[in-house]
Amino acid sequence: MRRLFLFGALWAVVVTVEGLTINSCAYNEPQSPVVELKTNLTVFCILNQTCLQELRYAITSRELFWKVGNTVIPESQYRLVNDSVSSVTFQPTLDMHNSLTCSFKAYGQTDVTLHGIYFTLGYPPEKPENLSCVCYNGRTLTCSWEPGRPTIIPSTYTLKQYWSSGERKDCVAAAEKHSCTLDHPDFVMNINTAFLVEAVNPLGQVTSEPVQFDIIEIVKPDPPDIASVSAVLERVLRIEWKNPMVLVDLKYNIRYRPRGDGAWNEVPPDDLARTRDSFSLQELQPYTTYAISIRCRLTRATYWSDWSKEYMATTSESAPSEGPEFWRKISSGESGDGERVVQLMWKNLQSRANGLILGYNVTVRRGAEVLTSLHVQETACKITVPKDSYEVVLTAYNSKGPSPPSTLIIPPITDKVVQLPDMNLKAYPKAGRLYVEWRPVRGALGYVMEWCSNSLTMDCDAEWQRDPGDSTGTYLRGDIEPFVYYLIRLNVLLGDGQERSSSVAAYLQQRAPTIGPAVETKSTGKTWVILTWKPVPVSKQNGFITGYTINYGDNSGVPKVITVNSTVTECTLKSLSAKTAYSVFVTANTEEGGKAGLQLSFTTLPFDTGEVEAIVVSACLGFLVLILFLCFLFCNKRELIKKHIWPNVPDPSKSNIAQWSPQTPSRHGSKPHPFQEGPFTDVSVVKITADEKSYSDQDLKCVDQMKTATSEGLSSGIGGSSCLSSPQLSGSESDGISCTQSTSSTVQYSTVIMGGYQGQTPMFSRSESTQPLLVAEERPDEQPPASVEEAETPSQYFKQNFSQEDGGRIPEPPPPPAHTQEPAAQILELAGFSDGHNPNPDDQSQGDVLDDKQKTYLPQSARQGGYLPQ
Repeated sequence: MRRLFLFGALWAVVVTVEGLTINSCAYNEPQSPVVELKTNLTVFCILNQTCLQELRYAITSRELFWKVGNTVIPESQYRLVNDSVSSVTFQPTLDMHNSLTCSFKAYGQTDVTLHGIYFTLGYPPEKPENLSCVCYNGRTLTCSWEPGRPTIIPSTYTLKQYWSSGERKDCVAAAEKHSCTLDHPDFVMNINTAFLVEAVNPLGQVTSEPVQFDIIEIVKPDPPDIASVSAVLERVLRIEWKNPMVLVDLKYNIRYRPRGDGAWNEVPPDDLARTRDSFSLQELQPYTTYAISIRCRLTRATYWSDWSKEYMATTSESAPSEGPEFWRKISSGESGDGERVVQLMWKNLQSRANGLILGYNVTVRRGAEVLTSLHVQETACKITVPKDSYEVVLTAYNSKGPSPPSTLIIPPITDKVVQLPDMNLKAYPKAGRLYVEWRPVRGALGYVMEWCSNSLTMDCDAEWQRDPGDSTGTYLRGDIEPFVYYLIRLNVLLGDGQERSSSVAAYLQQRAPTIGPAVETKSTGKTWVILTWKPVPVSKQNGFITGYTINYGDNSGVPKVITVNSTVTECTLKSLSAKTAYSVFVTANTEEGGKAGLQLSFTTLPFDTGEVEAIVVSACLGFLVLILFLCFLFCNKRELIKKHIWPNVPDPSKSNIAQWSPQTPSRHGSKPHPFQEGPFTDVSVVKITADEKSYSDQDLKCVDQMKTATSEGLSSGIGGSSCLSSPQLSGSESDGISCTQSTSSTVQYSTVIMGGYQGQTPMFSRSESTQPLLVAEERPDEQPPASVEEAETPSQYFKQNFSQEDGGRIPEPPPPPAHTQEPAAQILELAGFSDGHNPNPDDQSQGDVLDDKQKTYLPQSARQGGYLPQ
């Protein structure tokens, strides 16, 4: 509520001009008005001309203007009454400032406020409605009402009561309260009294419609006080209480319920229609604790008291009203002769026990014959029975007697196949509990429901319950929790003792799994990988797994997603890149969400399985084929390969022209070889059948030089020098041939091939001999430049031929020769230029030797690298 107050009866306008103070020279009417919202307000400003003249202000009402707060009101809303009075009319709103001023401009510049007021906005009170009164147990009287719309400005409410005698008693309500309370004896019962409410504020006054009643009709008593509750008879409780009021007629309500039950039972009202202080509750459950509560009201009154505090009491015992729920589990005995171990189990009777159960009687019989009778204190026992059919009877007893018997049939062992009935078993949440329904089976004596929590099999400590044979559905009566997997099995009990069963799984409530699957790599290849994971444990699933989502990808690509059903625990990822790192995780999904497992990183192989082996095998096979091809090529192209790599050099030992060896004996009789004692290894002489005339002068010149050389005693180069030693030739003679001493320790050979024609240049073939080289061939860098004729003559080498008697080793060089001229003479004779002089006349067989083809040795020119013509 918005409240506005008057700043003062008059607003003294103070204007300071050079230290002077101007007194008030005007006032407004009305002063501090209260205005009803959505109505017009008119205010007058009256000038005091005497005051203004004293201040030397000569103004009239035409020069006045009005402002609401700092906002100037338009002149169209002004009205000039006369020269000294001006008025303004406008409609104020709650968003306006609540000040209104009358001002003028001094000297046409400065705003001077003459007077101002504060105005207040609000609503007048409305008529109070729904006036009602209550007298609480005769001590106090309280009346309340509804004031209507808010008035914004303060309003006063007064409760007035009138008696027929004319007396009255008023009660003023507290500020912002819409009720008022009178204490006894300010009110009188058993007399008609009229009540009304009056509301007043500056904008108006209003009175409610009067109400008239006897106060005793509006009395609300206190609840009765329960003194005691006792079990006086079986199934009967007697209640005693104290009444809250006396000398008045009361009626009562009594309610009761078993402890823990939500629904109340009430005693019929007609049984409690008069004043009393006790009552007996009948037909209660034996040995059951009840909560009891009472309320009351005056017979003439309207209001009931509140319910009393609950009182707890227990009925007396009686014999159990029903037998225990009975079930069994059958397993094979250890003897193996058909005996069976039967575990019997039953449930506590709870409310049907009708007292404290002292024990149980178990009787096993076959027909009328009683086999075993047991007295047990627990709710389970084991018995051993043969393979026949038996009946087990169970009773519970308390201090008042035994319960009705519960019977269970143990079926015989039979090979008969039991056809499973189509029960259409279902389980689903219903009203916050787990409900199981099925199609009824004809001839069923009952149904036994078994269930295990967080187990995929019934090999657990199963809970169970038994229901009648005409049932088609039931709630599981155990402690069923949300997010827990339940495996439920329904057993149908038939008259022959056989049981038919059907199973179903269910959740009371589902959510996303607690943990995700842990993925592993089973096998990795070049472009593929086999992933495997273990299913989420049943206790962590929190719902039925509807499928698995596989998310994988490399660091640079967009992740890929594969979805598989809930039965798959292995997946192969294909079309991967070789030698690439990937990351993967698997999400287990339920109807309410999914949970991802830990991320796994793996790297594909650079080669696939067997690919390396294939490459190695292929390379080996290719190498083998290449080797075989080269061997084949070598075998078929041996001569061609040998020609390019190992040229076929003639062997001097196999030459038809010359063959020597120090160990080779003469071939012509027993006559000693002419060079046997010399440095030559073996010289065979070939007779050249050519006429002496057919040789040129140049040839004869060369032969003369050789004669001169041999006549002066040339020494053999075998083992000592590379050619026949001779004195230095003259310059003219050196044009044909020259021979110098060589310090080489070894000899090389050449095969001399002579033509049968005159003037033919001798040809030489290089030998494959392993004998050491001549000096000229060992040191080719010491040779002088050869002439054109010498360059055209190829230098060939010879291979030393050894006899088999040498054993393949190089023979030792022979001692120096005793006759150095014999070889030279024989050489001249070989050349065909012999003049008939025989240096060794004693040797008559020399001529015969020259007639045959013999091997010979000619000295080489070490300096020119060639051989003398033969």
